Amino acid sequence: MSTLVRDGAPTLDFEIHSPTGPTTGGVILTHGYAEHRRRYAEVIGAMVQRGLVVASYDLRGHGRSEGSRGHIGSFDEYLDDLFALRSALRKEPAFAGVERPVVVGHSLGGLITFHALLRDEQAWRGALLSCPFFGLKLEVPAVKRWAALAMSRLVPTFGLPSGLRGVDVTHDLEKAREYDEDPEIIKKATSRWFTEAMSAQARALSDAHRVTLPLVIHHGGDDPIASPDASRRVFERVASKDKKYELLDGQRHEIWNELERARFIALAADEIARLARGA
Repeated sequence: MSTLVRDGAPTLDFEIHSPTGPTTGGVILTHGYAEHRRRYAEVIGAMVQRGLVVASYDLRGHGRSEGSRGHIGSFDEYLDDLFALRSALRKEPAFAGVERPVVVGHSLGGLITFHALLRDEQAWRGALLSCPFFGLKLEVPAVKRWAALAMSRLVPTFGLPSGLRGVDVTHDLEKAREYDEDPEIIKKATSRWFTEAMSAQARALSDAHRVTLPLVIHHGGDDPIASPDASRRVFERVASKDKKYELLDGQRHEIWNELERARFIALAADEIARLARGA
């Protein structure tokens, strides 16, 4: 476990997971909103088994990283953190020879990852997004959106209950219980975070045509949080020649924690390994 320290920015907690044999490529994994990187042990293990060196980290304001819980002043802060981590990994022996990692993101991490492609495609080899947060499944009433916009300007750290529950993310009742009882799961979302995320979603859709790198999206068909239709709309606008969209029927938001997760994890790990090889 390591920390990324920068002047004027929150310290980020990260960890590097290395294969025992030859390294076939590198990956940076970004988790979703309100959670933390330690919930990804199984998918990280599958990637490592395929010869990939994986860096996972806690977003600012999440897990063991510094920052106001679940809060940002600007969505660009997430991107600055990801690119700072990318630069720091160049100095790590485990990432020696990995010039262009594959970026992998779940939910909010998928939205961040997509914007990382928009900021600088040359930094990456390709991307896989799991249930990316390109839009809410349920439409937020106009009055609530107006209130969020007003509070974002007046009291940006004002928090409201997120309403996220374990049963929304998985059919696996044990995994759902773990989610609900995890003390590191954030229970609120700030008004500024909400408005910045909504703005980032709009930019992702409008700018999707600029993405030309290989892109894979896996989305649960019964995801009650992140809209599968929104991710499909973004995907259809992407200009990549190598792009795949797979709707996993009957699955909720955290496909890597679902009852059939072994199948979905293997599916993702195989695709990530392919992207890392440039195949």
